[in-house]
Amino acid sequence: MVKRKIWSARELRQRLFAFALVVPALVVLTVTIVIPIVDVIRMSFLNYNLLQIKNVSWNNFGNYRYLVGRQEFLLTFARTIYFVFVSVAIQFVLGLICALLLHRQIIGADFIKGILFLPWTIPMLIVGVVWMWIYQPQYGILSYIVHNLLHLTENPVNWAGQMNTAMPSVIAATVWRTTPFMLVMLSAGLQTVPQDLLEAAVIDGANPFQKFINVTLPCIMSVVKTVTLSSIILHFQMFVLFYVITGGGPVNATTTLTVYTYETAFMRYDFGKGAAVGVFWLLFLILFSTFYNKYLSKKEAFA
Repeated sequence: MVKRKIWSARELRQRLFAFALVVPALVVLTVTIVIPIVDVIRMSFLNYNLLQIKNVSWNNFGNYRYLVGRQEFLLTFARTIYFVFVSVAIQFVLGLICALLLHRQIIGADFIKGILFLPWTIPMLIVGVVWMWIYQPQYGILSYIVHNLLHLTENPVNWAGQMNTAMPSVIAATVWRTTPFMLVMLSAGLQTVPQDLLEAAVIDGANPFQKFINVTLPCIMSVVKTVTLSSIILHFQMFVLFYVITGGGPVNATTTLTVYTYETAFMRYDFGKGAAVGVFWLLFLILFSTFYNKYLSKKEAFA
């Protein structure tokens, strides 16, 4: 028979004090995250249209069946996957290259890192407005360089207003804004690579590429996992740049899940279907994050 442990008065006070310290954080998380998520999930099972506010009713999985059966939603989801994959891949490659270059003992490396980090400090709305003017066909600096100076085009190019250039335009602005975060995180990760392992690899005859693949990359894999997953989640939530630069156009060429959710819920006033988009998006990120984290955890040097 297992004897039940009896807490002393001191242990009880300590546990109550620890619980009291945690309670405020739990309350804030519950109010700001848990309750809104539960409410959105509930709303996704309703016919909830502001134009018919008196006819709100339970429709089971009707909103989800509607979305899955619409090509518009499936194309939007595929477009979002494309945007996230391309943006994060470019950022990772650029950030890693810059981090490796600045990791060398060069003069002013810390100052250069500070300069390169500046785009990350600029608010997203300001970034969107600046790049919107850069892409402006008549007065934008990009059209001036390409059309007036280099004479590569016959007419000024509406970079954000054409089907084939709208998404690359938003991707370029996104990469400029978020690559510094990738650079700083990877630079910090490179500082943790044990020098004795690198020296041992050199003694064994490894070339720089082999050292990076077999020593450096496994040692910083935990940082790579964290920073790439954070960037993926951040880019799934990207709304401001799309809305400011292209507005989701032209002809839905840059309509991602964030823009689609906004249009469904706040322009068509269909909160039920808008909530269903959000829940679908949430479930996808949960599943993806679980498998992504599990896969990269196996690649860590000290896993």
